[in-house]
Amino acid sequence: QQSGVGQQSLPVSQPATGTQSLPVPQTATGTPTKLPEVEALCWRRSPLFSIPRFDFCLTPRSEPVTLVKSQSALGLCGRPLCSGQDFEMELSVVRVPKCSHCNASEQDATCDSEFSLVPEPMTINSACQRNLQTAKAVVRDVFGELEAQCVEERCHYEEAGVAPPRQKANIWATYTSKARLQRFAADSLEFVRQNADCRTRPLTVSQLRFLILLQHFVSEDTLDFYRPESLRKHQDAFEGVLTDGVNSQLVKDAHRSEFSVDGRTFCIHNLPQHREDGCDEERRRAIASFQTEFVMALETYLLAFCSRKGLSPLGTRRLVQAVTTQMSQAGLANLDRGSQATRYFVGSHGLDQRTAYNLSTMQSGELGETLKLSILCMKTGFSQYLEKDEVLRMPGVDCPKRCKPASYLYQYATLRFATGPQVDNCESTICTVLDALDEAHLEPREGPLKENKAKQQEAGGGILAE
Repeated sequence: QQSGVGQQSLPVSQPATGTQSLPVPQTATGTPTKLPEVEALCWRRSPLFSIPRFDFCLTPRSEPVTLVKSQSALGLCGRPLCSGQDFEMELSVVRVPKCSHCNASEQDATCDSEFSLVPEPMTINSACQRNLQTAKAVVRDVFGELEAQCVEERCHYEEAGVAPPRQKANIWATYTSKARLQRFAADSLEFVRQNADCRTRPLTVSQLRFLILLQHFVSEDTLDFYRPESLRKHQDAFEGVLTDGVNSQLVKDAHRSEFSVDGRTFCIHNLPQHREDGCDEERRRAIASFQTEFVMALETYLLAFCSRKGLSPLGTRRLVQAVTTQMSQAGLANLDRGSQATRYFVGSHGLDQRTAYNLSTMQSGELGETLKLSILCMKTGFSQYLEKDEVLRMPGVDCPKRCKPASYLYQYATLRFATGPQVDNCESTICTVLDALDEAHLEPREGPLKENKAKQQEAGGGILAE
């Protein structure tokens, strides 16, 4: 059906009792249009197929163009597709860049869509197919949990009669919108389909959960910079020496982490300790000097990359914001959201936490030169831990377990930042998870705790710190 003539869904063939051919659509004047010759072409109806997906556009365009391409035999709705003699196809809605109507607040409006069929042979291996089957259940669970959390939190605010911050209200609107949740589900399954690890080896439920949530949150963080201020879900501040796009949290915490920028290491050593008399001028000067040196080197490297890619000033600022946000506490928070490590509280006594970031460039085929950011967070040296599930089941019961020195919590991820299509006269940035590792290795040790809990609490804190 031509766009503008009327909004109608494509006829669906019935696979139960035989093969039926698709009706030939007609133009506004009644002239039949020619379709590709595809034998035994059929599919199942899914609510996902009737919803346009947009990359950065938060409101449907007045004349959207939505394409259909063939993919695997696994429907985005979680149900198997009907199979033809030569091809197995799936309707997929391709995302289009943001239009000039993004300042509108309504985001679930309906609009006419135009479809085209492009059959391709199915090329999918057994490992990828198994991971996709597992990922469908994972996707339903994780986005169902996010929706339930937002609904519960919104009810608490309403019962207390407290007006929520704008960013929190935007988060609620995001995860309580069925259309957006369906789009997130489709994006997540496409990510699994394209991810190298998912295509080469079977992954467990916990591994897929970690990958899917990490990709979702880093992508949402990046897309947030291309939304109108009133629709953003974060309110980060930015500063810098050569630019004004470096995340302020990165600058504030720079002395607590290790950094490598194109092979050049930045790590502050022998930092003066806090003095009991409160006179920490020497410490403050050392931190300020390190922050300036590191931020200038980071900005210089990112500006050179943007110059080689020919980005506009606004596109450059957005990319610097996106990269430095993932190099701050926001990146570590994204690692935590689906990590096994967050199931445990570990003891602060003897705890050694190391965070490291490595920024470099890489060649990515058709994308050309891209940025590669590796993030590592590792906790070692602790001798006690609590399982968060047990704490929730027995609130007020503080019974830490002992563990051997070989225990550790390890999180690692590699992100790729590539330039994307124009979005309102500004080049977009696309953030993709290339690989990730999440491991919680705890070796229990029997016997009583050596630390005196009462003495530690009297000294100014409990035994455990998250």
